[in-house]
Order: sequence, then C-alpha cells, then structure tokens
Amino acid sequence: MKKVLLAERHAITRDGIRYILQRTGEYQVARELSDGDALIATAKNETFDVAIVDLTSIGVRSIELISQLVACAPKMRILALCSKAEPTRAKSVFGAGASGFVTKDSTAVELVQAVHAVLAGHKYMSAQVAERMIRTIDLPPDAPLHARLTVRENEVLKRLAYGDGISDIAKDLGLNSKTVSTYKAWTGQPFVDIFEP
Repeated sequence: MKKVLLAERHAITRDGIRYILQRTGEYQVARELSDGDALIATAKNETFDVAIVDLTSIGVRSIELISQLVACAPKMRILALCSKAEPTRAKSVFGAGASGFVTKDSTAVELVQAVHAVLAGHKYMSAQVAERMIRTIDLPPDAPLHARLTVRENEVLKRLAYGDGISDIAKDLGLNSKTVSTYKAWTGQPFVDIFEP
C-alpha cells in the first residue's frame, strides 16, 4: 500500500481525499497536515510515496516549499492541488519539481488517475489546465483576449455580460451553479495568466 502525505487546510476536503484514495485499496493517507508549517519536517522524518499538497494551504511560499520538499524527499512524488486552472501557476509548480497539478474541481476518478500517473513516474496535469495552456500556444501575440478563453468560458462570459444570473446560466447550459460561479471568477484570470512570464 502506497503512503500518502496530505497537506490541505480544510478538514472536509481532507476527509474526501482520504476516502477517495483509501477506497481504491492502494493508498493509505498516513499523515494529514492543515498547513505548510510542518510539511518539510514531516517529509524529512517520515517516508511517503506521494504528497498531495493544496497550494493555498501551504501559504504564499508554496513554490519555494515544493522545491524544498523535492530537495528533502527526492523519491517522493508531489501532486499539487489548486482552486483554479491557472497555467502560469502550473508551470511554476512543475518548474519547482512537482510531478502533477490537479484542480480542486476535478473528479474523484481524475484524482486517482493523477496519483497513479505521478507514482508511475509520469507528469500529470488536469484537463482544464492543459486545455487553457494549449489554447494559447498558437495564438499570435495580438490575438483578441477572448480567443484565450474556452468555448464554455466564452458562453458564460457573454451571458454574464447580458446580465443573466448564475442559476439561469447554469440551467440553460446544463452546468452546476458552482461551475458558473467559477467561470465568473475566471473571467479576468485567463488574461493575467497568459501575459505573466
């Protein structure tokens, strides 16, 4: 059974991740932390196969802490969790030595796939993040900003611009209200991600 170190500040999220992983029969969440303060010490003193680390839980120095984790436990794989599909953040996380990047709105199936992939020595990125990265690869520098949004993000943005409410948009597009709220929060974010180095 593979040992998991889980760093996530919300108890209910830790419970969910633990349940998802342990029901596979392949993983044991051996240690849980609610913040980044004890992360390095725990990784130095105990052996884990994979660390699942919520970037917001470990604070503003998350990229630095990932680099330190890699240095102190080079055989341990690191799977970063993030609230948003931020390509710039994903690049930084991979640059720091993480093996995977998963958004918190991923499915249980995707979380398990990500853990399997990183433990097999592969890199893993949530489909949402990959899609956002791919959309920007072939765009000329002077492409309109809306070209950097996914088709679904464009639909939601247009509906919001027309003054439609979140619940109406969700119902009409067959989405969850939370998903529409997330897209609403992202409406300015893709532009920031694309132009950051």
